[in-house]
Amino acid sequence: MRTEHFSLGKLVTSLVVVFCAASYSYASDIAKSQNDTRDYQSITLENGLSVLLVSDPDTDKAAASLNVNIGSAANPKNRAGLAHFLEHMLFLGTDKYPEAGEYQAFIQSHGGSHNAFTALKNTNYFFDINADDLEPALDRFSQFFIAPLFSEEYTDRERHAVHSEYSAKRRDDGRRTYAATQQSMNPAHPASRFAVGNLDTLSNDKEGSLRSDLIKFYQQYYSANQMNLVIIGKQPLNQLESIAQQYFSTIKNTKAQTFIIDEPQFKPEDLPLELAIKTLKDTQSLSLSFPTQANLPFWKSKPLYLLSSLIGYEGEGSLLALLKEKGWATGLGASPGQSFASESSFHIQISLTPEGLKHTDNIVSLFFSFIQSIKKEGISQAIYNEEKLLNAQQFRFLAEQEPIHYVTQLTQSMQDFPQKNWLNAPYLLEQYDLSAINQFTQAIRPDNMVLSVKARNLETNFTEAYYDSEYSINKISANRIKYWQQAELINSLHIRNANPFIAENTNLQPGTDNQLKPIQLDTGKPGVTLWQHQDTTFKVPKADLYFTLLTPLARNGAEVTTGLNLYTDMVSDELNKSLYDAGTAGLSARIYAHQRGISVRISGFDDKIEVLSKLIAKTLRKPELSQARFKRVLQAYQEQLKNSDKDKPYNQLFRVSYEVLMHNASLSELQKTASNYSLEQLSSLVDELFKSIEVRILSHGNLTASQAKKLTNALLQELQPIQTAQVAPQIDILRLEESSVLTKTLDIEHNDSATILYLQGDNLSTQTRAATALLSEILSAPFYTQLRTEQQLGYIVFATPMPLRKVPGIAFIVQSPTSPPKVILGSIRNFLNSFRSQLKTIPKQQIAQFKSSVVARINAQERQLQELSNRFWQEIDQNNTKFDTQEKLTKAINQLTNRDLVNIYDKLLARQLVLQNTGAGAKLNLTSDSAK
Repeated sequence: MRTEHFSLGKLVTSLVVVFCAASYSYASDIAKSQNDTRDYQSITLENGLSVLLVSDPDTDKAAASLNVNIGSAANPKNRAGLAHFLEHMLFLGTDKYPEAGEYQAFIQSHGGSHNAFTALKNTNYFFDINADDLEPALDRFSQFFIAPLFSEEYTDRERHAVHSEYSAKRRDDGRRTYAATQQSMNPAHPASRFAVGNLDTLSNDKEGSLRSDLIKFYQQYYSANQMNLVIIGKQPLNQLESIAQQYFSTIKNTKAQTFIIDEPQFKPEDLPLELAIKTLKDTQSLSLSFPTQANLPFWKSKPLYLLSSLIGYEGEGSLLALLKEKGWATGLGASPGQSFASESSFHIQISLTPEGLKHTDNIVSLFFSFIQSIKKEGISQAIYNEEKLLNAQQFRFLAEQEPIHYVTQLTQSMQDFPQKNWLNAPYLLEQYDLSAINQFTQAIRPDNMVLSVKARNLETNFTEAYYDSEYSINKISANRIKYWQQAELINSLHIRNANPFIAENTNLQPGTDNQLKPIQLDTGKPGVTLWQHQDTTFKVPKADLYFTLLTPLARNGAEVTTGLNLYTDMVSDELNKSLYDAGTAGLSARIYAHQRGISVRISGFDDKIEVLSKLIAKTLRKPELSQARFKRVLQAYQEQLKNSDKDKPYNQLFRVSYEVLMHNASLSELQKTASNYSLEQLSSLVDELFKSIEVRILSHGNLTASQAKKLTNALLQELQPIQTAQVAPQIDILRLEESSVLTKTLDIEHNDSATILYLQGDNLSTQTRAATALLSEILSAPFYTQLRTEQQLGYIVFATPMPLRKVPGIAFIVQSPTSPPKVILGSIRNFLNSFRSQLKTIPKQQIAQFKSSVVARINAQERQLQELSNRFWQEIDQNNTKFDTQEKLTKAINQLTNRDLVNIYDKLLARQLVLQNTGAGAKLNLTSDSAK
């Protein structure tokens, strides 16, 4: 039986084209960053579609995003998940391109990526592509909104994919706690309802019923007047205009009404209330949420943003600093919540220690003490001016984002802000509105609060239906409210002082464009190498200073791995107040342990980079190893290790693959070591670390060679290593045996099973690495289409390159709510066998397209200073001091023949690692058998 195709717009296409030719409205008064060289133009097509065009002649990637001003809030009450399901269905064929996987295959084979998301108030579709391929991509993309098929075959099939997505996250604590919180909301508010969808809510018992509801929803809400579109391309604006008109003017305008949410999220008479929610992971947290008036009308003065900045501050005088001192908390965040037509909300989230869980009422009291100080002192003009300066600096020197992220952000900005401010609205502070600040502050009070406590061992009396979340809801007693209302001012809690890390000098260092790659500068010290590159490409007063301390100790097993992680956590915790100030001033730092030692990455305005780098180095050498800090950091690390067992199955399998292939300490070894690790062990490790280290440094950005040398000398003076020498340890990757399969089966407590099949290259040659990357590019889209779209094995299905150091490899991943590992592995292997036959016959022209695609990925344009720094740093880490990996791989890819690909594919198939989980009760085992 032939399925009727639904073709919205097919009958009106020719008519609309005639009328659209001269029916634009234009505007170009869009405020942009001084650092932004792109051109912008806003047009409105005759059908009411609002379009922002961005011309960037230098871009290697084009991108587009279409935002529909409707989301899961509009789900019919008897069809939970319908908006999300519709998002899925648009990818599965249109009148013009009826093949279900055609769009994905085209994007993948032209160097691109794509995705979509359904939120409460909007649905967003987006992609990027090689810049030369924008038009054919837009042709395919636009058809989603003109003539989707909604075939009955895929309507019935894809609801299983939605169910798999739901199933994959049933044990996700974020989803579970939100589902429990929904039970306390106003039932009339759409946020209170299940939104993802599953087989029950998307039932199709009566043939065609689901498709009928889908088409009705699409026709009602997917109207051009409720859409925003952003296109970034290398074409000039007038050409982008023609492209937008050609491909999007036939989207039908049904003059759909804007979907307004005007119910309160929480009924006023239900407040204040307290939720207790059981978590699966061994974590503790406390959150406070306060309904407020609508926040969006105050976007120029941003009162909730300012309150978030003060309450979320982590430096001297902050709430978090006091809670850490008491041993009650490890982290704190404050942020505005989602904004609706008639209200917004304000949220505080506090990560608790086990001891803090015993003092939740005291913590809430301290929070209201801090609110009292804000109400008393007020947010001064000086604080406002500092925030305004920091935001202005950030926008003035705004780093260029990846096009795919930028278009997605802009389509949503178009939904919320005036056209002139589509780019700068998030950074704009234009009005110091003390009255508005006071209005929002008054909403932060005990009797207007939703208080949530989340932990693993709480008493509850209800179970939520979709995620099995255990929870309880209770009114808060008058005595507790009175206790918090009477919270007194505390001297140690106060509004922050001026930020000492704000950049004062934002001038660019004089330099030339001659230096294309880092050069090695003489340090005069054995075991100390300095690489320097004064960058003039990005034209920002910023720099990246990276340094690493390499030691053979790092490969000495679980005890050292545990110690190095605790050491860097201790240092980060000690520096937290300074690092927070630096971060808000645009100067970030990350201190972390890894397989060969520890590293520090400092990025941002170069004006204060010397001050921060010396402070970090000094603390590394002489950390304050207090017992109180160690106890708090150790507890957090133990929790992190313990909760790794609660991660998604496929993530756990990936972790184990690194344990097996890179000879890393296993999770169980780390858990055992951390359970009785002492401060004395840590102190001894720090002493041992500095006896002999290798130091590597990269200075990249707005720093001269002489400044780089000065910084290096300052670092070494603070680090005071007893000896520096070339002692960097090597990481030996396990080489899998030919014609055998190494199989590891895990016992994971989760509804879903998962399987990873890893194929390893037989050598480290550039040709094998190039071929592996190209093979991954060729098979990625058909693998997804076959196992996910056609076979519906699960929502999480993908193939990805998996290089380990210089050892090439490909991984195939499937997580399924219904299929056991044996079935999954069989499907993967059937695909691989079938693909081998296809590989021999792929036309040269198609291979050339895939080569172009993978070469584009390898040579992807670095849009931010830090992206280029990271590539230089990776080359330094792998001892490639010619910095020419991209060039070598590009050359090798272009020289590959079909015969090369088949030969290397066969060698990949000969070396396999299988990781799988079979659910509760399975025993961990390690076996080897013959490859099939």
